[in-house]
Amino acid sequence: MTWLWVVLLAIVLIGVLLYLSTTAGRLDRMHHRVEISRANLLAALERRRDLADHVAGVGVLDPASSLVVADAVERADRVAATAGDPTDGAALVPLSLAESDVSKVLCAVFDDRAEVTEMATGPGGDVVVRLADACRRVEIGRRFYNDAAIATRAMRGWRPVRYFRLAGTAKMPETVEMVDTVPAGFAGY
Repeated sequence: MTWLWVVLLAIVLIGVLLYLSTTAGRLDRMHHRVEISRANLLAALERRRDLADHVAGVGVLDPASSLVVADAVERADRVAATAGDPTDGAALVPLSLAESDVSKVLCAVFDDRAEVTEMATGPGGDVVVRLADACRRVEIGRRFYNDAAIATRAMRGWRPVRYFRLAGTAKMPETVEMVDTVPAGFAGY
């Protein structure tokens, strides 16, 4: 009779260890997904800054708008250069504020659909179309990153994950709150 209890205890112990192992693996994959999403978001933000700076310098915009866009991009570039470790969630906060300013400026400059259509069909207009695409990619990239961060945070809140410290030394992912609205003039591009 005692061998039956030993076998049952071994089966339960193996089941618990298997559960903890698969949960730790899943959590590791979720953290990896957060890192990839963060890298994609940072790349999308950099691409949008580069294209916005290019649009400001090409002569597609009027001089005042070019100056405002170039100034916002320059401030965001400066913050991105001094932000520190891109894997650190706290480093994304000042960058998200600077990128929010870029979004607001782009929304103000590219608010009229007719003007954007005129710019897009004129010389150098392909850059405006690429900027519209970059703005959409920033919006999508932030959404993917935040979804991954929220899911990872939720899983790290599970009791077995906390009790057995399955997250290891990984930092708790933070969501990115910023204005990423696509300018109204880019509708249809």
